[in-house]
Amino acid sequence: MNGFLSLALVACLCACSPAAPHRKAPVLVGRATDVIDLDPARITDAESAEVAEQIFDHLVCYRNNSTDVAPGLAVRWEVSQDGRAWTFHLRPRVRFHDGTAVDADAVIFSFERQRDPHHPYYSSTFTYWQSVFRNIQSIDKLDSLTVRISIERSYAPFLANLAMFPVSIVSPTAVKKWGSEFGHHPVGSGPFRFVEWVPGDRVTLSRNSDYWDGAPEIENLAFVAIRDPRQRLVALEGGAIDVAENLSPQDLQFIALHPELDLYRVAGNNVGYLAINVQHPPFDSVLVRRAVNYAINKTAIVKLIYQGLAEPASTAVPPSLWGHVDEPVYAYDKQIAKRLLAEAHYVQPAVRPRLYAMDTARLYLPAPETVARIIQRNLHDVGIDVDVVTQSFNAHMRAVQNGEHDLCLLGWSADNSDPDNFLYVLFDQDNAQLGTARNVSFYRNPELHGVLVWAQESSDRKERERYYQRAQDIIARDAPWVPLAHAQVMVAARTSLQGLVVHPSTTLYFDRVKRR
Repeated sequence: MNGFLSLALVACLCACSPAAPHRKAPVLVGRATDVIDLDPARITDAESAEVAEQIFDHLVCYRNNSTDVAPGLAVRWEVSQDGRAWTFHLRPRVRFHDGTAVDADAVIFSFERQRDPHHPYYSSTFTYWQSVFRNIQSIDKLDSLTVRISIERSYAPFLANLAMFPVSIVSPTAVKKWGSEFGHHPVGSGPFRFVEWVPGDRVTLSRNSDYWDGAPEIENLAFVAIRDPRQRLVALEGGAIDVAENLSPQDLQFIALHPELDLYRVAGNNVGYLAINVQHPPFDSVLVRRAVNYAINKTAIVKLIYQGLAEPASTAVPPSLWGHVDEPVYAYDKQIAKRLLAEAHYVQPAVRPRLYAMDTARLYLPAPETVARIIQRNLHDVGIDVDVVTQSFNAHMRAVQNGEHDLCLLGWSADNSDPDNFLYVLFDQDNAQLGTARNVSFYRNPELHGVLVWAQESSDRKERERYYQRAQDIIARDAPWVPLAHAQVMVAARTSLQGLVVHPSTTLYFDRVKRR
């Protein structure tokens, strides 16, 4: 979207009620790109997830700005001795935004439409379910406010996974009314109600005055697409927007010194990475993949692109998460890279391999095309020539999930505080299916799969840490990735706003925001 058109839009929104009380003035959030879908079951991008988190509730949620699990729509729960049956007791007298009851039937509907391929509202586009929740076998109603979820085996990350956006509880009435268009007309029970989505432009929400956890202070909330980071900064400084996400690292010092702006900084549970498609020659050779790892200068990328506001990555699991292994395997070394290529008898293919990159800044990758050019140069220096392909984020995701790339830039922000959310989701063979892949290296290793399953089934934290160390050792050995950086989460806001929560997952929460 054109940045100047966006600024005109937000100026219009701000001016719509100049004499209104502070609470009635809309809080405007400037972001690099628009949402893709607002059906939680279909969401795969951070922008859509953040808006959905304002509209929907889950059985359990994260406590304040941590990843500790707290009651949500479920006030309490019990788990069977074998860890396979979870019973949740729902909060009474909660209603969806359309006035219908949040009860056991609604919970069962929300799960079953993703779990059961024969459900009338099932869709093959519910891809997150397959990568994270496939072990759920059944959801049963014990009474109007009690459900029992049965899983196929003991699964340590299960409770944390239930706080994630894909298993938000949706209004069955609204899904039945809108069908496949529910994502354009979302109805949940969260602190904000959906008002309007103008694709490519903005999403507008209003306060849910009947919210079970207390109505928000602000009455209106809008997420506005302003593609250019400098234009977002101009809009924030001028008061046209209240919050700016995904700003350029070089602008952050200005924000920190500005008397009317606050800079929120959180150690992010994220990773930016280069995925290597192990199905495509010449990258089906582990020696070539290791050479790629040695060829890339991560330290230079962190200094130049992240302006030092990130850590070079040695593994997918960020240092802020338990289970992280701080043992760098691949240092930047062009001579080792060349030696490995010679050992692999590498010959430059007649058709250059393609390195795919999105054209939009992401929190985990502030300037993806520039990073792609740096990597292109690093690889050229050791004798690997690649072509860079840039496209919109949506097109990029479709292409890499379908395995069109030889190399691709991507990233991941944690949905919860369990290493399983990185290692199983991004590397396991279960998640390497064309069209829905989270494992976009299409890397399949039965040994790794066994280790990750053992880690899921163990309830002993130290034992799980040992499994995850083993998993990271296997991944480093096979080199399906080049982990690049773990970025800090940074958001800028007007000082007139109080109560904004910046979660380590990168999601912002606005239910306690007020103007002063």
